[in-house]
Amino acid sequence: MAVAKFNTEAMEQCRTTVSSQAGQFGAIGDGFSNQYGNPDIFGKLSASGSMSGSVSSMDEAAGREFAAAETLLGKVERTLDAVQQNVADIEESNVQSFRTV
Repeated sequence: MAVAKFNTEAMEQCRTTVSSQAGQFGAIGDGFSNQYGNPDIFGKLSASGSMSGSVSSMDEAAGREFAAAETLLGKVERTLDAVQQNVADIEESNVQSFRTV
């Protein structure tokens, strides 16, 4: 029977890093919100309006993608936390089972 080995320090470091990265992606995404291009910045071009609309659409898409990345990394962080807790609970249960013998 194979014995499972867990490096709890590595799991904690990974969880902490993922949590930090989630916040960073969220902060980047927050910078994209409501940054709509003004057609005047493109001068008097006939396509200024459509260019501005394209920039605004890109801004909205970038904001959604960064928010999705933050959400996904948050889920990864919670999953790693659950794995750590399960390992700790099993280890404690194993310790208690030896005490009762």
